[in-house]
Amino acid sequence: MDQGSQITRRQVLKQLAMAVTAGGAGVFNLDAARVVHALVGEERTQTGGYALQLLTEQEFATVSRLAELIVPADAGGGSGVDAGAPEFIDLLCSQNDELADIYQGGLAWLDATMRQRVGTRFVDAVPDNQTAFLDALVEAERSDVESDLGPGVQFFGWIRRMTVDAYYTSPIGIADLQYQGNTSMTRYTVPQEAIDFVNRQIEKM
Repeated sequence: MDQGSQITRRQVLKQLAMAVTAGGAGVFNLDAARVVHALVGEERTQTGGYALQLLTEQEFATVSRLAELIVPADAGGGSGVDAGAPEFIDLLCSQNDELADIYQGGLAWLDATMRQRVGTRFVDAVPDNQTAFLDALVEAERSDVESDLGPGVQFFGWIRRMTVDAYYTSPIGIADLQYQGNTSMTRYTVPQEAIDFVNRQIEKM
């Protein structure tokens, strides 16, 4: 790909990344999400494997574990990790300073709070402690009572929505929806049924 095309691609990615925070917490255009997946695929092809763009290895490991807990693998399909949600998030964060601050600050808060509770970083905690902590965040989100978990509630809202969006716009997620529209077409339009399904899944969390 020539230099002009490379610049254009990066400009598009930056615009998509900026749209994430402009649209509100975790809200992302589902058509645009497919573009991000394609760019992640290009990064893998060019380097022989995805190279982290912003997150540290430890931060990426934590995002990966969260994505796995938010969308676990089951009989219907793979997990959020299998769908490439961590790479999706890292690539967008690399092009949006506000989004990068949300994730890096949120991950730092997550680890500090987890150490206070169980003495380890989130990614090093046993699965029962990880799920119990996320359950506490969900409970705090649903409660009208102010809580010291407030910063974590906001961060978890971001990563939960972006993981779900990344999953259901990936080939794995589309297959999970049993979407039958993958035929030759000039442009991709996310079916309303898919958008409604994603929104229902988020409401259940």
